[in-house]
Amino acid sequence: MLLRDRSKGERLGAFISVGQVSFFAGITLLTAFVVGGSGYLIRELHRQAGAAWSAAGLPAALAPAVAQPLVTPDMLHVSSIALGRAPVAVVNGRIIGEGASVTLETPEGSATLRATSIVDGAVRFRYGSQTISANLRQTFPRKVDPK
Repeated sequence: MLLRDRSKGERLGAFISVGQVSFFAGITLLTAFVVGGSGYLIRELHRQAGAAWSAAGLPAALAPAVAQPLVTPDMLHVSSIALGRAPVAVVNGRIIGEGASVTLETPEGSATLRATSIVDGAVRFRYGSQTISANLRQTFPRKVDPK
């Protein structure tokens, strides 16, 4: 991008051109995409490797060590259950049905659980090779002592 001095008809050189700004913006966006997407890509590939290993029917002793975050029933807060033709439950503040998935954020990473059944008083989840049963928790308002 050259600038002209109108009084003398001379060309003055600019420090930065539009092409240079576009080039640096493109490099910045590419870097952000690679850095941001690499964590997701690595987690997804680990998940797929574990699923492919179990689908192939290979022995568990030969399976690669894919670290799964620890999930306990205390991490699942079932506050309401509605039974019927299509039972639903409120788990961690989100309405889910049978077959729906719940994602938990743990210190080790995110864990995705699938609701296998909703019964009276409990919701059963499948996580890896384990079944986790989260019971309905009723919270009653506390009476405030007027003293």
